[in-house]
Amino acid sequence: MKKIWLLIVVIFTFTGCDLHDDYIDYHLELLPIESADLPIEFKRDSVYELPFHYIRPSTCHAFEGFYYQKNSNTRTIAIQTSVLERNDCETPIANPVEAILKFKPTTEESYIFKMWKGENSSGEDVFEEVEIPVVP
Repeated sequence: MKKIWLLIVVIFTFTGCDLHDDYIDYHLELLPIESADLPIEFKRDSVYELPFHYIRPSTCHAFEGFYYQKNSNTRTIAIQTSVLERNDCETPIANPVEAILKFKPTTEESYIFKMWKGENSSGEDVFEEVEIPVVP
């Protein structure tokens, strides 16, 4: 009898689910950093919450996280969003939006933050660089 109930549950589970019912069309998009509130110095092995501000172009843009690339002591940063592909997107009321990046300096060398500011008229990436020293 238990095997029959298990078989019935399995059949209803697989026939009652359509994997495409909840499918939402979206794509990922990087947004430029408008500004950041960075400290003038870091202390090694301390954890910092770094606020980055960006403009959310529409209500269909949702914060996904940070584009974050490490290269030695240089950190390249942009805002990564998922964008719903819908026709009812509106301009949000609250702009700019703040996102917090947790950062822990692990060396005694200065860190360079390269914040992506978008593209220029030639299509080249534009960055703002800020160097922050690490103190003992």
